[in-house]
Amino acid sequence: MRIFCIGQAAYDITARVDEDIVPDRKYRLTEHTECPGAPALNGSCVCGKWGAKPYLVARIGRDAYGEQIKKAVADCGVNLDYLLRAPGVSTSFSFIVANGKTGTRTIFNFPSQNVEAEVVYPEASPDIILCDGHEPEATVEYKRRFPDAKVVVDAGTCRESTLQVARVSDYIVCSQAFAEQHTGRVLPDTDKGLLEALLDIESINPGCRVAITLGPKGLVYLEGGKAVRMPAFEVAAIDSTGAGDIFHGAFTYGLSRGLEFVDCLTLGSMTAAISTTRMGSQRSIPELSEVLGALKSLGIDLPESA
Repeated sequence: MRIFCIGQAAYDITARVDEDIVPDRKYRLTEHTECPGAPALNGSCVCGKWGAKPYLVARIGRDAYGEQIKKAVADCGVNLDYLLRAPGVSTSFSFIVANGKTGTRTIFNFPSQNVEAEVVYPEASPDIILCDGHEPEATVEYKRRFPDAKVVVDAGTCRESTLQVARVSDYIVCSQAFAEQHTGRVLPDTDKGLLEALLDIESINPGCRVAITLGPKGLVYLEGGKAVRMPAFEVAAIDSTGAGDIFHGAFTYGLSRGLEFVDCLTLGSMTAAISTTRMGSQRSIPELSEVLGALKSLGIDLPESA
């Protein structure tokens, strides 16, 4: 199956600290990593590393970061024929501080310039489109041209651009932050409150499948008119950078293999959990065999394909 990942690509520079950062202090850093990152890019790399046929549709400048991104992504088996063409645009990059004590991260992103880009469309239809809301016009046009393609949205923040692509998505897999921003209230930890939030998000594109990721609390998804919880897999997390991106990449890979919705969520959850035990985003993507082995050790035997 052909998977087109449309959205953001960036270059990440991640440094680790093992304490909370407070103002007016100097910190000596002893560990850092550099690698590509961002939702569409990381999602494409999961699919490519696991043997699928992903294509990246993103802005990458003709600069040093861009060249490093293209090499690393191509090494994962990602096709770069449909990169967005925007002359003079520099590659997006991020400085990231990972708290090794809590597993959390803080991201300072320098986005690529928001100028009109030339989009090249394939002749043959994609089977699945994974999008993140960073290139809404291209995403919506892809869906218009290829109506049979299934669309997955990695909805991290509730911006109009994210809503724009969510309205044409078959699967809205969003963060807790997106859910709270869209509903206008703190997400309650009750079945009734979670169901109301899921139904609110489902109303963006009635009939779509919906899940809300909850970080260390796992996730909740809509099934048969009920809110169903899925606990997180317990790991010793040191860096959550890219975990959500990697979740969505694994989820999309599962769809491409014909797995059921809940199995795709399970696959995404374990993949993201393992990724948090390593520094960096794209560099922390585990092998498929490692993920399936970890699930099997817990008595969860997912098929590699349906």
